[in-house]
This record gives sequence, structure tokens and C-alpha cells, in this order.
Amino acid sequence: MKFAIWLATLLGVITMVTAAAVNSSAVNSNAGKNPLLYSGAFPRWSDIKPSHVQPAVQQLIAEELASVELLEQDLARMSANITFDRLFKPLTQLRLRLDAVFGQIDHLSSVVDTPERRKAVDAITPSRVAFELHLGQSKPIYNAVKQLKDTSVIWQKLNPTQQRIVTITLKDYENSGVGLPEDKKKRFNAISDQLSQLTTNFSSNVLDSTMAFKLLVTNKSELDGLEETTLAVAAEKAKDAGHPSATAESGPWLLTLDYNTYVAVLSFAKNRDLRKNFYIAYRSIASSGKSDNTGIINQILALRKELAVILGYKNYAEEKFTYKMATFNSASSLMEQLINDSRAVAVEENAQVTQFARNVSEDKGLELKWWDIAYWSERQKEHLFHIKQERLREYLPLPLVIKGLFQLAHKLYGINVQLASGALPVWHKDVQVYAVSDANSTKPFAYFYADLFARPGSKQGGAWVQPLWDAAKYWRAPSPAAAAAKATKAAASNSTNSRTASVIWTPSLAKAESDWLNSAPYQLPIAVLISNQNPPAGGKPSLMSLNDAGTLFHEFGHALQHMLSKSKQGLTSGMRNIEWDAVETPSQMQEKWVYDKNMFNSIARHWNTNESVPSWMFDAIKSLKTYRQGVSSHSICS
Repeated sequence: MKFAIWLATLLGVITMVTAAAVNSSAVNSNAGKNPLLYSGAFPRWSDIKPSHVQPAVQQLIAEELASVELLEQDLARMSANITFDRLFKPLTQLRLRLDAVFGQIDHLSSVVDTPERRKAVDAITPSRVAFELHLGQSKPIYNAVKQLKDTSVIWQKLNPTQQRIVTITLKDYENSGVGLPEDKKKRFNAISDQLSQLTTNFSSNVLDSTMAFKLLVTNKSELDGLEETTLAVAAEKAKDAGHPSATAESGPWLLTLDYNTYVAVLSFAKNRDLRKNFYIAYRSIASSGKSDNTGIINQILALRKELAVILGYKNYAEEKFTYKMATFNSASSLMEQLINDSRAVAVEENAQVTQFARNVSEDKGLELKWWDIAYWSERQKEHLFHIKQERLREYLPLPLVIKGLFQLAHKLYGINVQLASGALPVWHKDVQVYAVSDANSTKPFAYFYADLFARPGSKQGGAWVQPLWDAAKYWRAPSPAAAAAKATKAAASNSTNSRTASVIWTPSLAKAESDWLNSAPYQLPIAVLISNQNPPAGGKPSLMSLNDAGTLFHEFGHALQHMLSKSKQGLTSGMRNIEWDAVETPSQMQEKWVYDKNMFNSIARHWNTNESVPSWMFDAIKSLKTYRQGVSSHSICS
């Protein structure tokens, strides 16, 4: 009797909360002022502290767990009348809100790593993995998705985009272990949790190991051959490390193990011992001491294989290929063919470099070591094409390259890209925020953040684009189900009944949830574009290598794919649910524009004199594309 009274009281509370939820939950959803849960137009980057991570994730998971529970109960009541929207509107809302919050956390871990942030991320990893497994192994949701696919009268009414979402979602659930027997599911979940922590530890060790390497040089003769740009950046690093009088001309110079410095030393330093030191240090990142990843790699390989076998695959690669256009066998065959076809050419190219080095050094017995190849290849390149990288950099100042890139986007896609108005929060002073609008409009339809300069030790190396917020209709706010769950918990805490409280389906709550989903606002897409080129130094702007320029164009292609999406479904917006080998198509196409003569001439002018690039230089640059391609192809595939 007491339970019946408690339940009646609880249902009354839910009804009252539900009535207010649609009006206030989404709008007033800034969730205890936690900036990670802020539902405004832009992330509050500068306000987000490591201390916000754990409470934000705890609240987010509790709120979205309520949404999952209500959806499962709703599906149970309409099992004979499943519709695409009834199932996928709540699923889309769940996925996009989760990714909006976790995207901010993951992004900051990649670009402003600190011990405090790592500790915060480590603390939430188990609950994050557990929730994703709970969602991915929901039998009621999986059965509903399968019903859409298996019921021909429903399936035939779905448009191609909806059919694609259903098919991919089924695969996602199956690869999340939804169909496993309990003993295997338990092992699957344990492995998933362990892999999540191991991969986080792996990345942290790489950052720590990279940051640990610092070489302060006071004798300029030891750096003979290094480009002026490299010396200027190294002097700026020395200033930051406590040597305020450091200059590019007089030093001291602080060399770090970021990729730009590594390539510069290997390609230009005449000091063979310096090249050897850098080569060994770079190639042995995170392979000894506290940051040793050897054991972690072995664990990851073993656990990934075990996970794949549990799911019924032969190996981890076979599982991953379920998300690609290519098959494991076709990709393996292509790589074997490339290895065989390129081997003889690669051997000949290496022999040519060796002979060139012997001739120039007048050492007929010279045997090239791994730390010699890049240096002598660069010298051979200069000899064959009469072009030096340092001179080419002078013609590729970052501001001009960006201007040309945006002009190209205007011509190709009819869009304008310009710095966003207003002082928007950023995570580092070097970050720029850009607004994207149609050519005939000043109203932005997308934004992206550009973080282009290397910060060894706190920012991961490489270049990438991370979709942050999707172009879709959804709330970055808790649902009516979450409000009802909160009320349920409050009512339960005031009751003597020990029964665990949860969301309880009622017609009014189901209607409130549906109305809330149907009234979701359209969210503008936001992306982050990351690279790691040299920052401005020595009174000069950031001067780009040809590879830097190609990387920027490439990543902008990814950003455009996210921002220009016209999909009407949130789960196919931007790069979502596109086969991973197909995702590279827009970026590869965009990258090739660097080698278009008109395009190159628009981005290549001397940073100081505004002089156009000589015509012979562009011809040499095009020829460079095929230099040592046999070695490159063989190395990549091997």
C-alpha cells in the first residue's frame, strides 16, 4: 500500500515537471553554470577548466540515461507501430548532444594537455564507456531498428538516406556486442573499458616523451645548414624557456622534437651527429622510461584481436573494414601490388641518392644511414630542380595562403569566409574563428576555429578536422525525460521506500518528449581545424613549406564537408556515417588545387617584397611531386 501511494505521488510529480519541461528545460539548460553543458551559440572555451569535466559528464550521462530509458519504454508500447521518426529523432538527439559535450572534452585534451586535464579525463572514462555500451547494447532499440529493416512495408517507404541510417545503425549495434551471450558480453565490455584507458595512456605517453626532449644549443656552428626560419623559431622557444636575449642570429637556440623541427634537422643540418641524435630520439618516442608504450602497444593489439574474435571476425582489421568501402582482401591485394611494383624503383632511387652523396662529399665509400637519407635527398632535390625550401617558404606566408584558400572557396562553392565578428572565446591566443556565409549573404551558416601552430608537449602533432557541432535540429540541453528523472530521484529521496527510482513512462511524459524533439532548433555547424606549422618568428609571418600549404588545403576540404552539408538527417550530417576511405575524397580534391598554376600564383608572393613567384619555380614545384615516389609508395605500403 505504501508503495502504491509513493508511486501515485511520484507520477504526479512527473506530470507537473513534464508540463514545465518543454517550456523551460531546453531554454534554461545551462546546467548549474557548467560551461561544458552551456547551450549557447558557441563553446565557452576560456571558461572550461579540468574541474568542470567530471561533474559535467556525471550530469550528462544521468540526463541521457533517462532519455534512453524513456525511449525503451516507449518502444515497448508501440512495438507494432514503429516509425523511423519515433525511433531516430530521440536517437539523433542523444547522439548529437553526447558528441557536442564529449567533443569539447576530447578537443581540449588534444590541444591544451595538462596533468589536471588528464586526471579529469581518466576519471570519466569508465562511466563514458559504460554508458556507450549501455546504449549500444540496448535490445529494445536494436530490435526496433531491426524491425524497420525487416518489415518490407516500412522499409520500402523509407528514403535512401533513412535506409542508410537504419543499415549503419544495425551494424553499429552488432559491433557493440548487442547480440552476444552474457558471458561474452561481459568480457567484451571489460575489454572495451580497458582499451579506452590504454589508448588514452598511449597518447599521453607520446606527448610526455615529445615534451621531454629539449636541446639547447649555444654554438651556431653546430646548427650549420639549418634554415633561417628554423633558427628564428628555435630562438623564440629559447626565450620562452628563460633566455630573453635569444635571437636567430646569436642564439641560444632551443630545439624540440616537434615534427617541423625534426624534419628541418634531418633535411638541412650539416652536423651528422645532430641528425643522428634527432633521428633516434624521434623514432624512439615513448619507447623507454616512464613513457614507454611498448607494453601498451602489445596489450592493445592483443585486446583488439580478442574483441574482434568475440564479435565473429577473424581479426581487428576485418572488423574495421566493415566501415569502409574497400574490403580487407581488396586493400591487402592493392598494397601487395604497390609494394611489388615500387620495389625496383625504390631501390634505384636510393642508389641514385647514395651515388649523389658520394660524388658531392667526395667520399666514395660513404654508406648512408637512416639519418642521412633525408639530408642527401634534399641536396639532390636542390641540384635537380634548382629550388631551396627556405626560398620557397619566403613566397608562402600564411596570411596570403589563407586569403587565396578562401578566394578559391568563394569561386568553387559560392561562399564567403572571413574572421568572425566579436570576441569569441578560444582555448589559445593563436586561435582564429572564421564565419562562413553564402556569397550573397552576410549571415553565417557555419563557423570554424583554426589552430595552426605547433605547441610541443601540450598539443598533439599532425593535422586534423574535428566536427564539433552538427548541422541538424537538436537540443544541446536536457530533455523532459531528464527533468522527470530528476523529479523522480527527488521524490524517492524523500520516501522511505528503497526501490530504485527511474523514469516511468506516462502518456503526458511521452507527449512532452515528442513535442520537445519536434520543436528542436536548427544548430549551425561548427568545426575545429588543427595543424602544427611553425609560428611567426623573427619579425616574419608564419612561412609555410609546400607541404604545410597542401596540408592546410587538405584539412579545409574536411571542414567544408562538415560545414556545407545539406543532409536533412542529423546522423548523416557532415562526415557522419560516411565510409572512412570515402571521407578523404573532398580533402584530396581540395589539396590538389595547390598545384594549379593560377591558384598557386594567387597564394605565392614574397612575404616582404610582394614579388610574384618566378614561373620556373612553379614548374620545378610540379616536378617535385614525382621525386622519389617509388621510395614513398614502397615505404607507405610496407
